[in-house]
Amino acid sequence: MKSILLFLKGILIGIGNMIAGISGGTVAFILGVYEKMVDAFASLTKKFWPNFLYLLKVGLGIIVGIFLASKLLKFLFAVIFIETISLFAGVIIGGIINDVPDLKLLKEEKEHHKEKYPIVFGVAFLVVIGLAVLNLVVNDQGADINATFEVLKFKDMVILFFLTMLGTLAMIFPGISGSLIFMIVGLYYPVLNGISALIHFENYKDSAFLVNELKLFIPLILGAAVSLVFLSKPIKWLFHKYHKVCLYMIMGFVCASVAAVFIVNVHEIVNAYTWWHVLLAVLFLAFGIFLSMFLKWLSNRKKKEEEIETKENTNPVE
Repeated sequence: MKSILLFLKGILIGIGNMIAGISGGTVAFILGVYEKMVDAFASLTKKFWPNFLYLLKVGLGIIVGIFLASKLLKFLFAVIFIETISLFAGVIIGGIINDVPDLKLLKEEKEHHKEKYPIVFGVAFLVVIGLAVLNLVVNDQGADINATFEVLKFKDMVILFFLTMLGTLAMIFPGISGSLIFMIVGLYYPVLNGISALIHFENYKDSAFLVNELKLFIPLILGAAVSLVFLSKPIKWLFHKYHKVCLYMIMGFVCASVAAVFIVNVHEIVNAYTWWHVLLAVLFLAFGIFLSMFLKWLSNRKKKEEEIETKENTNPVE
């Protein structure tokens, strides 16, 4: 029963990973498996078998969730594109609202080097906006929701490898979306369509398709593995050592992402959308804000329950 439950939780984490703006780490935390997953990766060399089995159960669910989400999102982009993009933007805005209290500077932080925080925020903001604009300039027709990697070149595989590393590291910190990183640089739709194509089994008859899919998944799998095994600990240390600086940098990324989501998709949004599409987009935006804040509320509730449980275990009633 526990194995089935872990598998089902993995499916929800996988779905969260595919939605630009939602962090798979946040979903994992709400479901109560985040700490255990991080510990399992960190202790894989010490207690390999039990940790491997745990990660396998969750991992299989994540894979299934990714495939399910890829099919659903492909359908949504084809039918209600601007509404889906607005939902993503709403989720990001909700995340910003949730994280604002964490940016409050302590007295000693205001007195020492307080000017560095807005600089870090500004640089992070400009980096994301710059990437989105650059992607729009390079792809003068804008993002193509039907884009695929027809022939994956080695340079594409290298880029996918490093982006997957970055996206996987983002998952380590609840609140940051790895899929959003792919969307900003213009690789979200090709990856989404590549994953979705695997569900159509008639494609397996085409050897060229299989080779291309293999080229797609090798950098994705290697990037995730390298990130989790070798880089998760240093990044966690960096986040702990320079916590507030990292928070301001992340907030810069996230705030810019609201604009970036629309920038990279501007051509699709402008093309023949009527007033009722805009009205629906506003409703989806509002729902995205609500969804993000609701997830945060659940996360905080889960955290409080864990703190109470820890106190009860450390201070048993005599």
